[in-house]
Amino acid sequence: MTDLLARIGNETLPLRSCHWVLFGPNNCAYASEYGDGAADAEQAHKNLRPYKRDRDRETQQGYRVELLSKSQWRDQAGPCFYGTCSHRKKAARA
Repeated sequence: MTDLLARIGNETLPLRSCHWVLFGPNNCAYASEYGDGAADAEQAHKNLRPYKRDRDRETQQGYRVELLSKSQWRDQAGPCFYGTCSHRKKAARA
């Protein structure tokens, strides 16, 4: 069986080694799934938020789903899930 490939920046990677990430308007990551769980951002959003009303609300509020490489996930999403990002700290101070 052939791996599905994804192009992220200048890299071509197996989709299974990537991650779909739901980012909020504050750029904080709120949900994530392995890349081979969905073929596109719309399907990934459906997987992460099964109810259409929730997806519609998030889209209106500026949430977005992006495909990240493993290293991008570690840099951009990992800190949010580990509680070490600056996004939520800024929101708590406001």
